[in-house]
Amino acid sequence: MNNNIFALGWDVGGWMGKNNCFVLIEADKNNNKLSWFFDKKDFQIKKGKIFELSVIIESLYKQRFGDYASLVIGIDAPLTFPVDFIDFINQKDNYVSKPDLEIFNPLAYRATDRYIYCKYGKKPLSATFDRLGNNLTVAVSHLRAWARQYDLDMDHNRFVRDEINIIETYPALVKPGKYKKAYQIIDDLIPEEIMKGTDQYDAALCALMGVQFAFKNEFEVLPYLVFPPKEKHIYNKEGWIYHFDLEDIKR
Repeated sequence: MNNNIFALGWDVGGWMGKNNCFVLIEADKNNNKLSWFFDKKDFQIKKGKIFELSVIIESLYKQRFGDYASLVIGIDAPLTFPVDFIDFINQKDNYVSKPDLEIFNPLAYRATDRYIYCKYGKKPLSATFDRLGNNLTVAVSHLRAWARQYDLDMDHNRFVRDEINIIETYPALVKPGKYKKAYQIIDDLIPEEIMKGTDQYDAALCALMGVQFAFKNEFEVLPYLVFPPKEKHIYNKEGWIYHFDLEDIKR
């Protein structure tokens, strides 16, 4: 069995921003080797266009996209809205009351956001109440367009070989601060040429999470990646934020 996979990390920079960043990793499980491919430049969406996935990867890897179909794309952006927000928009008789804390506002946050808050005390940005809605529409628009060209697997519960797997990732959790480097066990794996505290650095973290997703937490040099609890069906509707377990990192 081929134990090589590719993981592309995408730190989404919005429609008008110039700081969309991509980092590609080729991971070999047989020897726990990570080969990194990245460019110093950031990427900007051209007017009237979207990113071509094959162009992005070929600009990093320097080979034709079709030669390596087993791919995970780890995206630092929400890929779904809260289900209650969707119902609120579609059903005029729906309303909510003031919650005890903002994180418990069902129009602003998903179950996966609350999971991270309750476990780690860190509150992800809201796709509806913060500016992340911009990034969500960028990511989802691209995924819908790419799905017309490639076999995209949006089932975030498992990796499918020979397809393009999509997961939502959360690099901020493994950094003590926004412009800080990740905890040492992770930072040691990232090339020095990728500067700490940059969007490219976050893209590298997304790619690492994609590697561990593909190998189901069996890539030995990486921390434990948290998968969604199987008994919670809400995550099938609202999605799941993949993240490295801080308890495992700090152990």
